[in-house]
Amino acid sequence: MEERVVDVVDWSRAPADTPVCEAKGIYLRDVVQSILDGFETKEEIMEELQLTSDDEGTEEIQAIMDIFVPVVNAWKSGSCGMGCAGCTGSCGG
Repeated sequence: MEERVVDVVDWSRAPADTPVCEAKGIYLRDVVQSILDGFETKEEIMEELQLTSDDEGTEEIQAIMDIFVPVVNAWKSGSCGMGCAGCTGSCGG
């Protein structure tokens, strides 16, 4: 039996041009932009980006959301100074 190696992406450190669904030209920046535009569920983001559950890479959207939704919400609410110096937050930045 052939062993499959799965690459695990650290989305918190990935460049904006990291592919999420390469076949449809969807990159990390597109998912993050959807979050910035107010989409907060996987279903909303997938609909916005015209992705289906059959598209490769969509299983990564939840992992991306787990990192970026809290950061964007903190930024929008004013509780994030958008800088790491002296930050006591948990964004990992």
